[in-house]
Amino acid sequence: MKKYACLLLAALGTSACNYLEIQPVGQVIPHKTSEFRALLTTGYYSYPFNFARTHTCLLSDEVGTFLASEIWDATEAVALVYNYTWQYGNQMREYPYQEFYKSIFYANAVIENIRDADVDDAGEPMEQILGEAYALRAYNHFELVNLYGQPYNPSTAETDRGIVLSDFIDIEQTYRPTNVAAVYRLILDDIARAEHLMSLEKQPDASRNYRFSLNALTAFKARVLLYMQRWQEAYDTAVSLLPKYELVDLNTLEEKAARPWQAEASEAIFAIDRPFNGSGGDLKGACIIADPILALFDQTNDCRRNYIVEINSYDESWTPTLLRYGVDRSSSDRSSIRVAEMYLIAAEAGSYLPEELDAARQYLLDLQSKRLKPGIMESQRSKIQALDAEALRREVAEERAREFLLEGHRWFDLRRTTRPAITKTYDHSTYTLLANDSRYTLPFPPSAIAGNPHLND
Repeated sequence: MKKYACLLLAALGTSACNYLEIQPVGQVIPHKTSEFRALLTTGYYSYPFNFARTHTCLLSDEVGTFLASEIWDATEAVALVYNYTWQYGNQMREYPYQEFYKSIFYANAVIENIRDADVDDAGEPMEQILGEAYALRAYNHFELVNLYGQPYNPSTAETDRGIVLSDFIDIEQTYRPTNVAAVYRLILDDIARAEHLMSLEKQPDASRNYRFSLNALTAFKARVLLYMQRWQEAYDTAVSLLPKYELVDLNTLEEKAARPWQAEASEAIFAIDRPFNGSGGDLKGACIIADPILALFDQTNDCRRNYIVEINSYDESWTPTLLRYGVDRSSSDRSSIRVAEMYLIAAEAGSYLPEELDAARQYLLDLQSKRLKPGIMESQRSKIQALDAEALRREVAEERAREFLLEGHRWFDLRRTTRPAITKTYDHSTYTLLANDSRYTLPFPPSAIAGNPHLND
């Protein structure tokens, strides 16, 4: 079976084949529902939560300066310079590819085999595990198509190049990219299957928030529908979750209480991705938040500004040489979808629906009331209520930049909306990503093409 799986991954354009060295109870092929749970858990862990969505901040306009000298690994530092300056090719650090398909493989193994499993006496329902497998498969395909496929455009999605679909295990098929519309159809079909199967509304504690629940599935569906510009459905889906979760009020948050981007927070719906850690971790203090992004924050009245911390460089005498800013986060933080995103989806989608425009304004204000100091809310309310639909969308875009700073949303928001020009400077050279630049879509990694030449067919 290991050989079989390796051939499959090679066909998809991946190289690692040691992932079946998992033996939940001393077996390679699971037979009980608890063993399929262990198999699916490995599928969750195979998802590239460390260097995927969140590290697209290097591509976006969030990072104003990149300091390769701050990274311990010199080879890594050189590679990331090419990410930062959109010089895609053999020299840049590859964004994940095979890891997504490894995670999908585990999900497919569960989908294709769990119905024949023996139910453990004290085990959880088979349907819940199967539903999560469909959801995990959809989530991986969604991330893949938004890295390597064209942005979703309703008028061209049927012909825009997407990614390879992996919805069943068959090493005999030829794996070629399909169109964007086909990818999104599979994603929505998998979501629908998961909705029908799952029964757990919410995970019982933060330690399991990396797993899908019905609420997490609904939140993910709202995001997918937003990207597809299906405004009414995105609006309705996001709004349905708002009564179920409580926004964190940064005005009254105690020092040791969970912050919005942590899995323990009352806002957390789904938590598998690690937010970009600007003040430590693998990139340490190498990334300086761009001045235009910092300028979006009201330094006096926006409580989120308190979590943007100064990070200094020091010379040999420990004298500060450069002041820069990162987000005060821990490497243990996890944030994939939280209820704040649902408020902003409701506000953005609602701006396209004339009958929901007033409600859309209010959803934005509801979020801002938990982020801004009370003394400014009266003037903020007057400002927001005076916005027309187009101006409201601009305000929502800025609010998303503030709310999800370095959480992995900005690059995807830019590419799904305006795709503006971005200019960066590195080592006295200037690099520009043009408006509507083709580089808003990443090429398939060289390692993937080496494993599957059909990727460029």
